[in-house]
Amino acid sequence: KINRLFIVKSIILCLFLLYTLMVIDFTLINDNFGRSVSSNIFSADRSTVNEYISQKINLVPFATVRLFINAYKDAHLEPHIVVENIFGNFFVFILFAFFLPNIFKRINSFWKFFAYISAAVLIIEVLQIVFLTGSADIDDFILNVAGASVAYGVLNIPKIKRAVNKFLFGEFNEIKG
Repeated sequence: KINRLFIVKSIILCLFLLYTLMVIDFTLINDNFGRSVSSNIFSADRSTVNEYISQKINLVPFATVRLFINAYKDAHLEPHIVVENIFGNFFVFILFAFFLPNIFKRINSFWKFFAYISAAVLIIEVLQIVFLTGSADIDDFILNVAGASVAYGVLNIPKIKRAVNKFLFGEFNEIKG
């Protein structure tokens, strides 16, 4: 019994670490999304920083979402770009709804989960500013936190929670301890 619990806990922890690294790569490092920490931060001068601040930071809720939707309506963007941006941001943090409460015992309520996921997403957004990579956008924050929060709620529906427990040898609650 202990070996099986150890194996399940180890697998979940490894998957959590892998997923976390993937999210960090996706949000801060991946050159495929126009992010290059080394070339941005090490070659930045005052004009680069000013340009980043004026073009890559959005503090107006839903301004970027509206921009994408309007650009699609005006045929300036392909539908997949709009879907990738809006739904990608909604789904990128979704697996943390599974990992955080099941790895960290103290994250045992919606509001605690909400606080932790909000802090994590805020840290990513601030690091994007520090490293001049990606864009620091309130819409990203809203969509990231909303996606993870919806997933948390779904995973805590009693039937779904029981199914997850059964899938994980019916002993998942013991792993939390």
